[in-house]
Amino acid sequence: MLKLILKNLWARRRRNGWLLAELVLVSIISWVVLDPVIVVTHDRNIPLGYDADRLCLVSLGALQPNAQGYDPAAQDSAVLLDSYFNLVRHAADFEGVEATAPVLGFCYPNSPQGNSNTQLIAEGDSVKVTIMQMYFMPHTRFFEAYGFKEGEGRTLRQLSDLNYGPNDIVLTENAAERLFHTGNAVGRRCHTSGRGSDTTFYQVAGTIGTIKSYSFWRPVPVVFRPISSPREYLPDDARILIRLKEGVSMQRFLHEFRPWMVKELRRGNLFARTVLSYEKLIEEHENYESTPIYRRNLAMALFFLINLCLGVAGTFWLQTRTRREEIGVMLSFGATPGHIVRLLMGEGAVLTFIASLTGFLIYLQYVLKEGLSMSMSMSLCWMENTDNYWVSDFTLHFLIVSCIILLILLLVVLAGIYIPARSISRIPPTEALRDE
Repeated sequence: MLKLILKNLWARRRRNGWLLAELVLVSIISWVVLDPVIVVTHDRNIPLGYDADRLCLVSLGALQPNAQGYDPAAQDSAVLLDSYFNLVRHAADFEGVEATAPVLGFCYPNSPQGNSNTQLIAEGDSVKVTIMQMYFMPHTRFFEAYGFKEGEGRTLRQLSDLNYGPNDIVLTENAAERLFHTGNAVGRRCHTSGRGSDTTFYQVAGTIGTIKSYSFWRPVPVVFRPISSPREYLPDDARILIRLKEGVSMQRFLHEFRPWMVKELRRGNLFARTVLSYEKLIEEHENYESTPIYRRNLAMALFFLINLCLGVAGTFWLQTRTRREEIGVMLSFGATPGHIVRLLMGEGAVLTFIASLTGFLIYLQYVLKEGLSMSMSMSLCWMENTDNYWVSDFTLHFLIVSCIILLILLLVVLAGIYIPARSISRIPPTEALRDE
């Protein structure tokens, strides 16, 4: 049948030439429109690396000097710090809470306040690795409360109880792999780009599983540094992380926790101001940073696909209908309806494959110079491509997206051929040849 398909395509080469040109153009436009949507959809569906479903974050405030109940003595930095840790411990007493932990500073997972980064070099190496920095308080349940996955070397509980030196750090597994080419980097050392007496070495105390710094990014290397001076973060950059017990409803918990929080979470001049589920925190940050762009690209893609279905399918529908007499001749010579449908769909499939391949090769010349669509994290000038996802591999990225577009075009073309072909192939030959 393949020989017959190719013979028919060649016999109708003038008409098929226009169809071929249309499909080449559509395949190129499909790449431009669909590639960003596919990449962002892939990135947003990568697991966070921690259990956000059971997390909520309490923001704190402080009474001003002219406020009722303000205590000047409570503004002493030591008293302020003690008040803060009392609030963290007291929040753990509420029913349904599994663990609480202090979150200080503006650098923590999915922080809407911003991020910080540095460059580290493994001892004995010269390659600089750009790494995002986050901070934690030693001897708290920070790693357990977040529910990070355990890395090689030490458990989350051991990382919480460890006595950290000022230059001890915790790495995510992808950071350890990037720096030391191994997931178990406990005891290994790295340093910043300083030289001689300016070089500061950091020792790896442990590793945790790879995490996403932001829900709409791919995972990037992260280093966790212990906080040595927590007083400087109070009260503006102090929060309480709460992890719920398994099976506790977040909606019900927040409904009951908010009035209790207003009354009970007050120590000195500090008080609990708001509580927000981590899912809501992520949603709000996405709405500010990525969702509008994603929705715009998604709307464009849907609009394009609708027009693609109407335009391409309609064209092949009309082309198939014009072959009514030809199909009548085939029926008169004994061709079965199934054979005719398969023949016409085979012609459409071959034409689509040739046109798509041509369009992809044309677009390839463009992306070899300009590059493929990137993650939002990779669009930052300082972030390097260090992950192992297929969207980061040029060859796999191009092949997989090309296959997706080819599949879409095939479905649209074959639908535009199958419906009229099935109808025409079942009419009597005399009726099909009536106008011949």
